[in-house]
Amino acid sequence: MSKLKAGALFLLGLVVATLRSTAGAIYAPILGEIRGKLGGIVGSRNKGGPYLRAHAAPTNPNSARQQSTRNQLATASSYWSSTLTDAERAQWDEWATGHSWKNSLGQDVQLTGLAWFCMVNARLLDSGQAMITAPGDLSAPEGLTTAGLTITDATNISVAFTPVLPSGSALVVWGSGPISAGSDPNFRQARLIGYSAVDATTPVAMALPWTLEVGDKLKVFVGVLNAKGRVSVMLSDAATKA
Repeated sequence: MSKLKAGALFLLGLVVATLRSTAGAIYAPILGEIRGKLGGIVGSRNKGGPYLRAHAAPTNPNSARQQSTRNQLATASSYWSSTLTDAERAQWDEWATGHSWKNSLGQDVQLTGLAWFCMVNARLLDSGQAMITAPGDLSAPEGLTTAGLTITDATNISVAFTPVLPSGSALVVWGSGPISAGSDPNFRQARLIGYSAVDATTPVAMALPWTLEVGDKLKVFVGVLNAKGRVSVMLSDAATKA
């Protein structure tokens, strides 16, 4: 074994040993910023900067939202194998070959035709729209210029936006809340609040999955879902329940 490889393994072992011996996280990783999972180590970032923590298996509450998402993906996958023709599947494979997709770490990754088909059609089904069978142009839509949140009461919000939605598009809103006044969560910590009707005009009213108390803060992430099931870059805004 080379000295370089032995040194790398020693460093990794030291990190793992430290993680196992402490309940907290390690800040400022030795090897620079690390994102994602490696063995029993997870690299991430928060407002304090990059950190490492021991991997913990996520819980599976099997909520109504989780069940709905799984059902939509299963529906799309079944449609791919049982309903699409060979020629239609080939179109999706061709699109996948020539286009990459940015994951949550901002990395360009190659998806399969099946993955593209399921991803966009699960979103369309989730928003109450019909599936598409041909990819055509699957480019993501342009994002909004402005998005403003108003808390109308304990369980309802209103979102104003510009410009007008592109034809066939809907507004999609995610939110993180209720949270304390000093919190500033990112999109990965948000959950889906809902979709507007197709071609909705501003402002859009939506019901919340939470009940806000006076002083509770809500942060929303607002984007455009186009007729091809692609979502734009999200804008964020926050408000506090009066």
